[in-house]
Amino acid sequence: MLRCKTGSVLLTALAVALVLVSAGRGDTPSEVRLVTGRYQQDLVRWELTHFWDKWLHLATVGLFRRSPTEEERRGAVDEFFALGGRLRSLTEELEQVLASTADADLRAPEAVARDSDLLRERRDELRPSAEEALEVVISDVVDELGIIRHVGPVRWPPVDFTFEQNPLVLVRSPRDEIRRLDDVLLAPSVSLLEQVGLEEDVERRSNEDSALVLRVGGIATFPAQVTPSASLHATLVLASHEWLHHWLFFRPLGRKWFAAGELMSINETVANIASEEIGDLALRRLTGEVFEREPWRPRERRPEPPPDVFDFGHEMRATRIRLEELLSEGLVGEAAVYLEERRLAFVANGHNIRKLNNAWFAFHGTYADSPASLSPIEAQLRAIRADAADLSDFLDRVSVIAEEGKLEALAREVGWEVPA
Repeated sequence: MLRCKTGSVLLTALAVALVLVSAGRGDTPSEVRLVTGRYQQDLVRWELTHFWDKWLHLATVGLFRRSPTEEERRGAVDEFFALGGRLRSLTEELEQVLASTADADLRAPEAVARDSDLLRERRDELRPSAEEALEVVISDVVDELGIIRHVGPVRWPPVDFTFEQNPLVLVRSPRDEIRRLDDVLLAPSVSLLEQVGLEEDVERRSNEDSALVLRVGGIATFPAQVTPSASLHATLVLASHEWLHHWLFFRPLGRKWFAAGELMSINETVANIASEEIGDLALRRLTGEVFEREPWRPRERRPEPPPDVFDFGHEMRATRIRLEELLSEGLVGEAAVYLEERRLAFVANGHNIRKLNNAWFAFHGTYADSPASLSPIEAQLRAIRADAADLSDFLDRVSVIAEEGKLEALAREVGWEVPA
């Protein structure tokens, strides 16, 4: 299907704008950029290859092949995600083979690796069709919800993503407070040992900062980068989340993402709340499966877990509270020791957190619906969502926020109050 000239111009403008803003807020010290330089993802080169490859594929389909039927699209999606499951099993098998003794009755590692390569090749063949199928279903859902706009024949902004290995982000925070500094986007191929080395190098050059490299599920380049390792449902939610960042980019709230702090947290939490609804509806539309979510409850009304149960959310929230107490008293060294003790406790209970520091909380705390956050932002947004006529109304109300304090004012108008 060929796109009109207006659509091409708009898409190019969107891609260029997102590349520019993805470069960061501009507060990164040049020394950090020097340390990470050879590991950074080249967004300009990435856009030049992926943006045009994606739309060339769609144009080629329109010129030389008939559009796939609904059944064919569903078949491509089913096979793509089935291959992902088989690849995960082969990865586990390879790890078992490499860890076993030589006389163990297991396949040779070369055979396992060969099977994995064949599955990856097939999955790569299916990737464009699977991406298009999921883009279509998400587009149809946000169209029916009245969220997406139309510019001539183009739905704006278009739902557009590509499956990419999980992106890596270098996150930093001051050691004496939880505050997310400017991130650095790294190439997905940076090894774990290189990640550890980067963290140590950044922290050595700046004794005032903590650093952590994290793999994320997606990033809102254009097309958005989405991990191929998630389930179908999780992928629909994740792709919707990244598209919502595209949608918000053309509104006051989205343009304030790089102001960091409260406004960044509102952006991410809005995208989380809305993407769950969109992803659930997309799953139903694609498969007929109805995903029932538990009704949301404020934290203060959630029951305490049994004493003999290590509940991740409860324990992480308690960790954040104690960390804030230590930092408020200026006990920076004690806080670092405390976090390592807590990390070991999480690992002992099956949660393999490689490094737990202020940067970890600065990143995860950006999402106000995370147990790593102490912010009232989620409760305020949930109050507005409950008062809104529908998801489109909710997004229209919150997308105009452009300054700190505005969300709380909107929430109070619909009856939200500070918990007693």
